[in-house]
Amino acid sequence: MRIIAVFITALLLVSLEVQAGLSAHRLPRENFQTAKARSRHLTLFNQNQDVDLRPGQTPENMARPLNQIKIADIPEVQSYDQLTNEFKYIRDTSFLSTDYFARRLTWLYPDDGCFARAELAAEHLMNEKKITPKKVFAFGNLHAATDNSPAGYVEWWYHVAITFRVGNTAYVLDPALDAKEPMTLDEWADAIGENQTRVTFSICSKDAFDPDSICIKPPKIDEQMAEDEQRNYLPEEWNRLLELGRDPERELGNQPPWL
Repeated sequence: MRIIAVFITALLLVSLEVQAGLSAHRLPRENFQTAKARSRHLTLFNQNQDVDLRPGQTPENMARPLNQIKIADIPEVQSYDQLTNEFKYIRDTSFLSTDYFARRLTWLYPDDGCFARAELAAEHLMNEKKITPKKVFAFGNLHAATDNSPAGYVEWWYHVAITFRVGNTAYVLDPALDAKEPMTLDEWADAIGENQTRVTFSICSKDAFDPDSICIKPPKIDEQMAEDEQRNYLPEEWNRLLELGRDPERELGNQPPWL
């Protein structure tokens, strides 16, 4: 019995490490509310959650239909060319050192980890490019087609990515959904099922990590924690490509599929 107890404790500790951010993954035939409850149940604690949260301050509680989103709240860049350069920077840069070779953010594993990808993309843009995006959150029975899943699609109860605007047009930089170019906010919403299901959206600070964060003025999160979260998905991405009969050394190295 003691061995079993030690084993269960070890599993709980692993769960604590892996689930610092709320998992976005929605299981087959699982609805939004059930997936949300399961994710929070598995997350025994959330390193980014403020214990003094008040109703209305979280990304989920501030979410609204797409036509109620204020585009003016999204930071502006000077041109679409600049936007494309920032997109390619977060898509192509190998930010994560490993013992094998440096790795990019896990754009080829769309199932989960969007919160870590978005955070690291935002942080590197701010530190290296001196521009600060915001984050766009979506909530609902989300469904997105992808070639990077055996099923041909992935499902989430929430999704998050970084956002800028050029003039009056909002864009989302999310290579997990479109690795070729930035998507307009309308295109991004359509890609995750906004036209088929009731989906709500919120525009939040770059430091809003997951649905339990403060949306507008959250405390800055621990970037090492965000990187650790992202590293948890590196083996999942590698194994996914093997599962699909593709070459992970090639695609995660110098020949990503978008090239």
